[in-house]
Amino acid sequence: NADDYFRRGLQAAEAVGLQQHTVVVSPYFQISSDSPAADEPFWSNGGWKRGSLSSSDGPLPRVSSYTAIDKIVELLSDPSRFPTLTEIVMTGHSAGGQVAHRYAATSRAEENFGAVSFRYVVANPSTYLYLRAEREVDSTFVVPDVSRCPDYDEWHYGLKSLYNYATVVGVDTIRDQLERRDVRILIGTADTLTALLDVSCGANLQGRHRFERGQTLVRFMDWLSNVHRHQEMIVPGAGHSSSGMYLSDVGLSALFGT
Repeated sequence: NADDYFRRGLQAAEAVGLQQHTVVVSPYFQISSDSPAADEPFWSNGGWKRGSLSSSDGPLPRVSSYTAIDKIVELLSDPSRFPTLTEIVMTGHSAGGQVAHRYAATSRAEENFGAVSFRYVVANPSTYLYLRAEREVDSTFVVPDVSRCPDYDEWHYGLKSLYNYATVVGVDTIRDQLERRDVRILIGTADTLTALLDVSCGANLQGRHRFERGQTLVRFMDWLSNVHRHQEMIVPGAGHSSSGMYLSDVGLSALFGT
C-alpha cells in the first residue's frame, strides 16, 4: 500500500505547512502476487523487510531492498537535482517500521552522501534489531534460556547469521551506526493487539505487543549505551494506524522536528 503512505506523507507535510518544501517518496516493494513487469524486481513477502535480494525469477542482477533505498537517497542527495536539500527523514510504519530500524543500522548512506542530515522515524514495527544477545527477563537484560528458540538472535532479530546487504557492512559497523544515529521510536499506547503481529519465539522475547516492544527496545539501548540516540516518542491513544501516528502532534514532531 505504497500509495496510502505517499498520501500520508503529503498530509503530514501539509499539516505543518511544509508541502512546498518537502519531497515525499514512497517506495513500492512488489511481491510476485503484484504481477510485476518483466523488468521490475520483486521480493518475497518477508524478504523486502529484511534487506533480502530480489527474486531470481526477476531481472538480474538481483538487488537488496535496502540497496534500492540507497539509490533513492543517492538521487535525493545529488546537488544538481536538489541543490537546497538539507535533511532526509527515513520512516516506516508497521512492516515499514521494521525496514526503517534495520536500515538505520546497516545503511552507509549517511557516510556516503555528504552534508545532508538523516533522521529515522520507526513507527509501530512488529520487531526491532537487537545489537546483543541479551533480552529483558524479569526487568533485567540477560541472555535468555533459548533451548526452544535457538535462532532468536539471528538476523533480522539480532546480529547472528547476517546475509547479503548486512554482511557487507559487518557486525561492528552495524553496532556503531545504530548507536550513533538519530532514531525516533514512535509508538502508540493503544497498539497492544496481536493482529498481524509477529508472534514467533524470537519476536515474543522482545515483548507482548508493539507498544511494549518499543518501550523495551529503548530500555535496552539505555542499558547498552550511554551515548545512543534512540528517542522514545509516545502517541497517547493511538493504535496500529499510520494516520493516527504520523498526523498526531508527536508524530509530526518526529517527522519534521516541529
